[in-house]
Amino acid sequence: MRQIIATAIMVHEHPFNIVEGEVWMWGFQYANSEFQKISRKTARSDCLAIYEAEKKQLKVLLQSVSKISLTIDMWKSSHQVAEYMIITGHFIDAGWNLQKRVLSFVKVPASRRGIDVADAIFKYLKTWGIENKVFSVSVDNASYNDSCLRALKDNISDSSSLPTGGSLFHVRCCAHILNLLVQDGLGRIKDTIHNVRESVKYINYNDSRLKLFCDIVEQKRLKEKKLIIDCPTRWNSTYKMLSTTLKFKVVFPGYKEREPHYKYAPSEEDWKKVEKIF
Repeated sequence: MRQIIATAIMVHEHPFNIVEGEVWMWGFQYANSEFQKISRKTARSDCLAIYEAEKKQLKVLLQSVSKISLTIDMWKSSHQVAEYMIITGHFIDAGWNLQKRVLSFVKVPASRRGIDVADAIFKYLKTWGIENKVFSVSVDNASYNDSCLRALKDNISDSSSLPTGGSLFHVRCCAHILNLLVQDGLGRIKDTIHNVRESVKYINYNDSRLKLFCDIVEQKRLKEKKLIIDCPTRWNSTYKMLSTTLKFKVVFPGYKEREPHYKYAPSEEDWKKVEKIF
């Protein structure tokens, strides 16, 4: 039962102190009358025990793998100055099934120099015992990744020979390249996108603004009900925001008439630019 609780905490990202809640414990004691209440410290220990057990199993699995490819991504917390690096391994198992495992989620060295990041990556590869099994590494096109991959390639080459002499070692992320291309194109209508984005932010800011917008939507008898804000660095989310907002095109003029502080209403020319995308 404790293993089930620990798994539920990790899967659903609950805080450890959830086990000290009366309703939570009542549910488990109802299912098993002999179940004893546990503390947050016990829940934490159980989660760590599962993590260590899974880590050992993964190490055993990786021992049977001949080659492994890595993808490395950076993530910056919006609440902290710190940046984090996610190292994911991709490999074919003994049954010829494509497998994917997160190997490390670690804080990026403060200097963020390519060589420091490379040393950190190599350290975690050695922890998993796969430093001699790396086939390729996929990263985005940030400039420091070039120096990082050169240094990492040198580190790995010192202990093993790379396939094809390392010509396939550094793989540039196609999704990132595509994103850069599309973002460059979207830059031609950046003012239009700004108006749409700020409109969505303004309307979704509080319930009263959103209610007014929804009232007009009902008057226009539109089926769509929700505006979507984008993540500016991801072209596909911007595309989705524009496509969704375009369905409310007839609503914005009426909203502007009823909301005196609203100053971001897309013009007719803006809508023409948006329509050309689709």
